[in-house]
Amino acid sequence: GTYRDATTEGYIFSQNFLSDLGRWAVYNGQENYFSSVLFSFAFAATGLVFCFFFWTLPSLYSKERNIHLVSMIGSAGGILGGIFIMGSGLTPGDLMLDPHVFFSNWCFRFFLIAAVCYTFVFFRTDTMHTIYGMGYGLFAFLIAVYIGIIEFGPSIEESLSALKIQVVSQKLICLTFILAVAFQTYGNEEALGRGGT
Repeated sequence: GTYRDATTEGYIFSQNFLSDLGRWAVYNGQENYFSSVLFSFAFAATGLVFCFFFWTLPSLYSKERNIHLVSMIGSAGGILGGIFIMGSGLTPGDLMLDPHVFFSNWCFRFFLIAAVCYTFVFFRTDTMHTIYGMGYGLFAFLIAVYIGIIEFGPSIEESLSALKIQVVSQKLICLTFILAVAFQTYGNEEALGRGGT
């Protein structure tokens, strides 16, 4: 089922949010325990990985005083984003909707802080090509666009097309996160080879 039609069968890519996989019961009332536990575990693990990643990232720039502080601010945003991803996964939308929405929406705001700060860092550091700054600038822009969609876009209560806009934009920003992490990981590896600590 979906938010607008509990009678649909299975998971519909354009109508089910990712967090629908984490519901304790789906929209038609059917139990969803196994999927909910897997979803919670996956989001908790993802959040922990982000926390660890952003905790260690400033060490790459410890020799560059002019950007080290900015990297620490960005990492604080990234760590909070990771914590909020965990919170989103551990609060099923059908049991704890308000906390789930709070964690889900704010994780993107914290990651926007991280993306803006690291865009600056990647442009200013001597250990990475500016292409990584441009890539992360695009990442920051796309996060900002997504925040605009969830804040000012159509409400899922309005129509099926409004639901699809919100659902598909969520999937696209999640894909963007995956690509950005891969991109940044490659850049960090390059930075280590060029003299990062």
